[in-house]
Amino acid sequence: MSIKKIEMINFRNHEDIAFDFSPGINIIWGENGSGKTSIIEAVHILSNGKSFKTNRLIETITSNKKEAIVKAVFGDKNMVFHQTKKPSKKIKINNIEKSTKDLVGKNPTVLVSPEEEKITKGPHSERRRFFDRVFSNISKTYFNNLINYSTALKNRNTLLKQQKNKHEIEIWNNPLIKYGCQLWEERKLLHSKFNKNIEGVCGGYNKKVDIAVSLDCPSDTSQNRFKNRLNEKLEKELFLGRTLSGPHLDKYTTSFNNKDLRVYGSQGEHKLTFLIFKIAEHGFIKNETGKKPTLLLDDLFSKLDLERGNAIFDLIKSSGQTFITNTDLITAEQHGIDINNPNNKTIHLVRSWKN
Repeated sequence: MSIKKIEMINFRNHEDIAFDFSPGINIIWGENGSGKTSIIEAVHILSNGKSFKTNRLIETITSNKKEAIVKAVFGDKNMVFHQTKKPSKKIKINNIEKSTKDLVGKNPTVLVSPEEEKITKGPHSERRRFFDRVFSNISKTYFNNLINYSTALKNRNTLLKQQKNKHEIEIWNNPLIKYGCQLWEERKLLHSKFNKNIEGVCGGYNKKVDIAVSLDCPSDTSQNRFKNRLNEKLEKELFLGRTLSGPHLDKYTTSFNNKDLRVYGSQGEHKLTFLIFKIAEHGFIKNETGKKPTLLLDDLFSKLDLERGNAIFDLIKSSGQTFITNTDLITAEQHGIDINNPNNKTIHLVRSWKN
């Protein structure tokens, strides 16, 4: 849904400021330190219940203030984010309090930010987290299985660390197995569909670029086999204090032209793969849900050469609402953005402090 306006009170370096947005491309420009990324962060929090800058939302409160408030109009819904120093987070939609779980999939976003680059450069856990988030946005079943599996895993690991007796630990085997196998089944299907989106994006960008993601999980994901693996490894699990089998250990490996990106990829190949991942994410969510995700592009053009930036922009310019932060307008225009188009809008921010 289109985000029409937003007001931020004591949020980051914005003490009291409001903006109206266009349903097309919104370019938020200004020098570093003017609060451009904070606007995208606020949109992300209201869409996902989480920040991409920090796990501690208390950090979003302006220094020396007691609370941060963000008000916004998403389509026909009034949304409010309220964070105090207790810490206590509240998000309301039309005056009804909602949990983070309630927000997932309602207003999907695709974030292109330096914080997200660990998807290609980081360990397997970062890609697992990425795909879990994407798959949860398009499948409520996947999301619920993930929550139930994570709860069972957390409780089982707690008992393992406490070296409880086997009977107590095995109580959590049944939910772990049930939701774990359901998670595996849907994960394999959604992973295959996502790979097809990557293939399509590569074909539209450069047919010489071949990017794919492999999923390394057990070939036999039946409940009996999962149960046997848990029984076989129980003694070692008691010694280490953690569960050694299950979907939480699946590995996603990215290849670039048939070579392992993490091992052999150049900086340029990492940047290109990251952007193609993000464009594929946008298309995947759109195809599976019928919703056009809101694009949040943080300082995108400063990291791309002109040719590559133009090619990427050609793939996203037909998308829905987009937010782009940049230090100037010239670079955006060089990449083909028509700032005079009435469907687009520019917002200029000025830094409130000087060196």
